[in-house]
Amino acid sequence: MKIYITGISGTGKTSLARALIARGDNAIDIDEISHWENKDTKERVGLEPGASEEWHASHAWICDLVKLKEILLKTENAVALGHASNQAEYLTFFDKIFVLRCSPETVVNRINSRTDNDFGKHPDDLARIMNWQKPFEAEMISKGAEILDAERPLDEILSEVVSNFHNHD
Repeated sequence: MKIYITGISGTGKTSLARALIARGDNAIDIDEISHWENKDTKERVGLEPGASEEWHASHAWICDLVKLKEILLKTENAVALGHASNQAEYLTFFDKIFVLRCSPETVVNRINSRTDNDFGKHPDDLARIMNWQKPFEAEMISKGAEILDAERPLDEILSEVVSNFHNHD
């Protein structure tokens, strides 16, 4: 069983990936195999906090599909967590899809309080994330994703994911 868990920044994808890895489950953090690139030139670039709408229109956060396929082929069961601009190209790699959902206030609090990732802390980036939340969730649901309530404590979410993951062996 291959499971994909996505959500906007601040919903807990990285925390959940770390918890799964700590348990010994095969979890893949999509961010670890992704990079920013110019859509036209395909040149890899870094993201500047507060990048303009024009910059975002011409750049994409890209998951390395070859690496993802290689990782998934090595195991029967895996949970991948994250989001990338080319997500539509890899959704079919998975048997089940979940989208993490929490309130805008929780997202803002989590982004502002995290210490290992500055993405979303710039006011322009945070506004972009918040404007994207509802359309992204609706899009994922239309593609068959089930909602995971990310307001709950991490151990409760982890328990639900593990239950789903292991009940489909």
